[in-house]
Amino acid sequence: MPSLGVHWTPLKIGLLTAVFLISAWWILPFQLPAIPESIAHGSSSKPATSEHQSASSKDRPLIVYAYHDSESARANLDYFVDKGLHNGADFVFIFNGDANASSTIPDLPNISIVKRDNTCFDMGAIGEVLRKDDLWKRYKRFITMNASIRGPFLPAWSSSCWSDLYLSKVTETTKLVGMTLNCIPRLHIQSMIFATDDVGMGILLDPTLATTASVDDQFGSKDAPVGLSGCYKDWNAAVHAEVGTTSLIMNAGYKVDAMMTALHSEEGVEEYCKTHPDSGDLLWDKKYFGSNIHPYETVFIKANRDVDPSLMSSMTDWHMRMKSNSFDVCGS
Repeated sequence: MPSLGVHWTPLKIGLLTAVFLISAWWILPFQLPAIPESIAHGSSSKPATSEHQSASSKDRPLIVYAYHDSESARANLDYFVDKGLHNGADFVFIFNGDANASSTIPDLPNISIVKRDNTCFDMGAIGEVLRKDDLWKRYKRFITMNASIRGPFLPAWSSSCWSDLYLSKVTETTKLVGMTLNCIPRLHIQSMIFATDDVGMGILLDPTLATTASVDDQFGSKDAPVGLSGCYKDWNAAVHAEVGTTSLIMNAGYKVDAMMTALHSEEGVEEYCKTHPDSGDLLWDKKYFGSNIHPYETVFIKANRDVDPSLMSSMTDWHMRMKSNSFDVCGS
C-alpha cells in the first residue's frame, strides 16, 4: 500500500489531542460536583433540621396534640413520643393543667409546647391555640388529637407514615377524617383524632358558623356553639360541640370519612347510619358488631376504657420493642 507521507511527530500528536479535548468539552454536558449525601439529606449523626426551617410551613402538616394528665394519658403520650414523632410535620403539644409530662417532649425545632390552664376541654383548647396569632393560617393540612388514644400502630410489613394515611383521605370533597363514625345522637366523626385541611379548619374555627350546625340534643341546645371556636365549660357542652362538628363540614357541602372498615361496606356515612341506626360509640368493649376495633384498622385505638387490656398490653410491648419508628418512614 503506498505511503500517504504523513509523519506523526510528537508535536502534531499533541496539537491534535488538544483540539479533541477542547471540542469534547463543548460537546459533553457540564456537571456540577456531587453534593455529599450527609449535607444534602441531613447527617445521620443528628436530627435533620434544616429542611423544615427553609421550607414554607404551608408545605408541612401541623399536628396538634392535647394532653390532660392521667395514668392512661401519660402512657399514651410516652408511646406517641417514641413512635409517632417525625421530621415530616410540625408538632404542637398542649398541656392542660399542672403536669410534668412536658419534660418527655424532645427538644427539636419542629416541636412546640403550650402550657395553659385546664379549661375549655380538648376541642376548645385546640381551637384557642390554633387561633392565637393566626397559627392555623400558616398551614394547609392539620391533624388534631388527644391523649385518650394510643398509637400509631402499623403492621411490621407496612412502610406507611401514619400521618399520611390520615391526611391522604382529605380531598377536594372530603374535609374531615377520623377513626370512627358514631350515628348517635346523629352521625358524627368522633373527635379523638381529626384530619382536615385549611378549608375544613377555616370552617371549624369560624365563630360566625358555630351555631349554624347546632341542634337541640341531650348534650346541648341549638344555640350552643359547635366546632373548635368555643370554650366549653362542661362535659356536655364539649360533647355537643363534638357531635356538631361533622354537621359544620357537611352543611358547607363537603363529605366526611373515617378509617373504620365497617363504614366502607356502605356508600358513605349517611347510608351507613341508615343501615345501622343504632351504631353508637364503637370504642367500648364488644360494641363493634360484637367485637373490638383492632389498632391496625384505625392506626390508633381508644386506650382509656380498659377495652381488651391483653391486646393493648401486647401490642404496646411488641411495638415498643421494635427499633423502627415514624422518623424512619415519614420523610422530612
